[in-house]
Amino acid sequence: MIFDIHSHIKRDYKNQEKLEEDLLADMKKNNISLRVVSTLEGKSIREQNDYISDFASRHPQELVGCAVINPKEFDSVEETKRALGLPGIRMLEFNSLEHGYYPDSCANINEILEIAEAKSVPVKVFVGLGARAIPQQWAAHTGKYPEIKFVFLHMGCFDYGYGCVDLALNNNNIYVETSNQYEVQILKKAFTKLDKGKIVFGSSYPERITKCSIDVFDMFHLDKDYLEGILSGSFESILAQKQ
Repeated sequence: MIFDIHSHIKRDYKNQEKLEEDLLADMKKNNISLRVVSTLEGKSIREQNDYISDFASRHPQELVGCAVINPKEFDSVEETKRALGLPGIRMLEFNSLEHGYYPDSCANINEILEIAEAKSVPVKVFVGLGARAIPQQWAAHTGKYPEIKFVFLHMGCFDYGYGCVDLALNNNNIYVETSNQYEVQILKKAFTKLDKGKIVFGSSYPERITKCSIDVFDMFHLDKDYLEGILSGSFESILAQKQ
């Protein structure tokens, strides 16, 4: 059983149904039981989140909706509250590279994270590639909000992978996600240093090929229990609601 914590869907008003069919077919082809989906494309953040809510609600057995928030926008706090009330939405996602801000100094982030912590919502953050997506910028927030489960996407990519693993090792509420991380030594460090519960599988579909994201584990000959933890167990732990 494979759970995918990170995927996107593109937007094309002429072919949206085909894009949805392709995403679901990719899940079936690669034995993905459950997939978290978000979108970075649309007329507005509000419209994007409404679409994801609708898409996830139409496929509740296969999809978990993730709202994208741009803290640079004046109404981002209100949009966070609104989006987390939508059906099918169970996570938040930030992409400081896409939206162009510094995570450690953007004004609305703290208020948004207060909402996420109060609602026990996991938070995914893009880390890697450039000065606006350094893992340590997001780590400045993880200590303030210890009840939030932060998923550092792409394990810091190639630029910040080694340091990203160290942050996950030293912070109980930081998890690392595997898509777009193909640097053997970074992955080896993660598998050596981190417990299985701190690493979670993601495909980054459709930007990356799902099978490649799964097959990357083959070269490490991981213990079966450890691999199952990455492919499904960590996901279940992150999505579990606080009682």
